[in-house]
Amino acid sequence: MLKEDSIKVQNSYANIVKLALPIAVSILIPQISMLTNTYFLGNYTPTLGLYQKQDLLSASGIAGIFYLTLVMVGYGLVSGLLMLMSRKAGENDKVGLGKLMSNGIILCFSLAILTSISTYYLAPLLFDLSIHEESIRISAIQFIHIRTWGLPFIILAQLGNTFFLATSNSKYIIAGSAVQTLFNIIFDYLLIFGNLGFTEMGLAGSALASVIADIGFMASVWLIIKFKDYLKIYSIHMRKNWNWSLSKQILYKSLPLIIQYFLSIGAWELFFIYVEHLGKAESALSQILRSVFGIVGVATWALGSTCNSMVSNVIGQQKMNEVIPLIQRVVIVSFLVSLSIGLPLLLFPNYFLNLLTNDASLVEMGTSSLRIVVIATWMLSVASIYFNGVVGTGNTSVNMIFEFVAIVLYCIYITIVIEYLQLPLPFAWASEFVYWLSLFVMSAYYLHKGNWKKYNSSIVTS
Repeated sequence: MLKEDSIKVQNSYANIVKLALPIAVSILIPQISMLTNTYFLGNYTPTLGLYQKQDLLSASGIAGIFYLTLVMVGYGLVSGLLMLMSRKAGENDKVGLGKLMSNGIILCFSLAILTSISTYYLAPLLFDLSIHEESIRISAIQFIHIRTWGLPFIILAQLGNTFFLATSNSKYIIAGSAVQTLFNIIFDYLLIFGNLGFTEMGLAGSALASVIADIGFMASVWLIIKFKDYLKIYSIHMRKNWNWSLSKQILYKSLPLIIQYFLSIGAWELFFIYVEHLGKAESALSQILRSVFGIVGVATWALGSTCNSMVSNVIGQQKMNEVIPLIQRVVIVSFLVSLSIGLPLLLFPNYFLNLLTNDASLVEMGTSSLRIVVIATWMLSVASIYFNGVVGTGNTSVNMIFEFVAIVLYCIYITIVIEYLQLPLPFAWASEFVYWLSLFVMSAYYLHKGNWKKYNSSIVTS
């Protein structure tokens, strides 16, 4: 056993589950919130303006993915920090970890503010150029103008959760997610419908509820860090520990991840814009299908972050021979959990769709697409773990190259199949196979070839 004050991790199934389970719960809780949000919008009949229910679902999907793209820019930065901090944890260097965290706070906040301001002015221009239906375009712009101000709070909350994961305290991740979800559900109920004396805001109410939830999320995460005395234990102090050389190193390691996440989710935004061109029903249905990735992918996202952290930690312990067996263990757990979650959706698709919308035409149209999405998430459950394993090895430039190749193939497919051939929705969602299969092949080849073992750069912490 390791000493109690050690922040090194052990390569075992038990430790994989121990680290991943709180993350999975923390991801599942917001997914419940997202499903609730989809349920509210799917069952909300606008009494203001000329908008239809499908307009709101479509706008929510397009604007929601656009916002997710921005969130993933921040996630790219914190993923780079996770790799660096986990490496320091593997070396049991708490002071070095604290310096990385201190500089990360400044970088994350600066990035979030810059992105929020840019988005407020650039998003309307993008939507004007890409969305055909005027009602959907107006709703999407209204949504993003409110939603973008939650960005600084969600990125700082992600950074706090990254700190918990790097220090093997993932159990605290659940608290912030629970607060975020509780706030989101309550204010969705109040602001979308105008219940209990609140003004009925429809889709704008959904956006405002999410911003309030993000504020609660960030506050709860950082209160835990403060009251657990981690600021003192790890010497986290922004002014004292600010170091431009270290910050440049963080940006150097994180920039490929920022680019790859931006491209990845940006390609998904292009997918939703193309689907909007197919029609309102297809666009609204795709917003519902998007939630399937959140539900079936819960274990994968959690285990992907765990794999990134554990691989980097193990390398920090100089145990290179344990990396591939560790990744294979995480893959087995990821696939089995995703399989068990996805099977009921595969077998009873109508039941699931009826939970999220009372529109019978959407339910009938969505059965085949839902089954394709579920099977695609099983491929995701393997490919994403291998890809996060590559992130954990520290050569983030390789990840960016893999992501770029996969996205090019994905965009070629969706442009031909959706935009030009205008094939039915199941063919559109089959694009997920193109993306995840290509990512898996490249990541698996790189890891098993072993060139990553030669890649070893020291991390300066002063």
